[in-house]
Amino acid sequence: MTRIATIINRHLARELRIALTDDSISLIEAAELDGYKSRNLVSCLTERFQKTLPKINVEKKGISNELEMLKRSSDRRVWLLIDDLDATYQNTNKEALELSTFFSACRYIVQDIRDICIRVTMRTDVWPMVRRYDESLDKMEQYVREITWKDEDFRRLLSKRIKYQMDELNIPYSPPPAHVHIQDREMDLISRVFFPRMEWGEKEVYTYKVIYTLSYYRPRWAIQLCKLAQKDALKHLENRIGRNNINNVWGDYGNKRISDLISEHKHQSAEIEELINSFRGAPRLFARDELMKWINNHVMSHIKPTIEGEKVTGPMEVGHFMFRIGFLQARSQEGGGIYEHYNFSDMPDFLTGRTNEDFGVSWEIHPCYREALDIQKLNRAQRIKRGLIRGNRENI
Repeated sequence: MTRIATIINRHLARELRIALTDDSISLIEAAELDGYKSRNLVSCLTERFQKTLPKINVEKKGISNELEMLKRSSDRRVWLLIDDLDATYQNTNKEALELSTFFSACRYIVQDIRDICIRVTMRTDVWPMVRRYDESLDKMEQYVREITWKDEDFRRLLSKRIKYQMDELNIPYSPPPAHVHIQDREMDLISRVFFPRMEWGEKEVYTYKVIYTLSYYRPRWAIQLCKLAQKDALKHLENRIGRNNINNVWGDYGNKRISDLISEHKHQSAEIEELINSFRGAPRLFARDELMKWINNHVMSHIKPTIEGEKVTGPMEVGHFMFRIGFLQARSQEGGGIYEHYNFSDMPDFLTGRTNEDFGVSWEIHPCYREALDIQKLNRAQRIKRGLIRGNRENI
């Protein structure tokens, strides 16, 4: 809690142009947070600055005036924003303890001190692990919000991006009448650049849904994919982007995604690039036993990887790690071609128990990586065997 207050203190000092000496900093940072309860954070911290003013070799009057103005300000709310808290997190007891105590400190500060707001962002695969480490974090659940983009959100973002670019290029556009539903208005904009539908599997779906899937639901990745497809369409003198353009750039796009995945998780396993490449040429879908057999034959028989400082002892640990980082996803297949995907944040216990079968789900490599890794396509006999075809229709 004292370290969090120190961060805010230093920022206040910079804003007030107070050149604190080492002794002054020590005096301020050594103070405890006792007596802060129900008081405003800024007023409490600025009281410390006043004690240091005689030691500061600057014009005291100006600093005093700024402190007084700050005290009289009606809005003295403090926002502490911390991005990528888990940037180098490894699932060890030491690091789990550090994160859990940080969240506990945030909770105590917010409940005891007025006018402070704390917003922290971290990867969705880290919170489920930290949450289980410390039961006191069950009090934090009410404050957790997963940042996700639904397909309708993505459709809206894509249409707005297209409209912005059209305005930048002074391209005339006559929007549909006001009574037209917002979804149709968005689709009208998207169809100016993309063919509205494209083949995916053995059926046609909305183009934005294909991009949404291949981008792993991340707008930044979607823009990269769209730019690559745009470049290919222009190269072939086509006036709209279609499935063939996406197919032409899918491999290059997948290589970028693999590079991102390696960079993001290299600190967790030095062999992550080998783990990813071990799935080159793999089947599109695995049953659980098939997945374990593949990892045994293509990983464990060649290397003994280290994951988060521990030597791997079996294929289950490798599979669970690849599931955690989003390379693998679980797929539950029901009758009538209906299916559901599960990521680690949905089912953190998958691929951990040796006596259960994870509800019989299948395992697949996420589509954004498949083309770059030459993942095998499912032929019709395989699709029938796995129950993916119903009549003449196939799910995605």
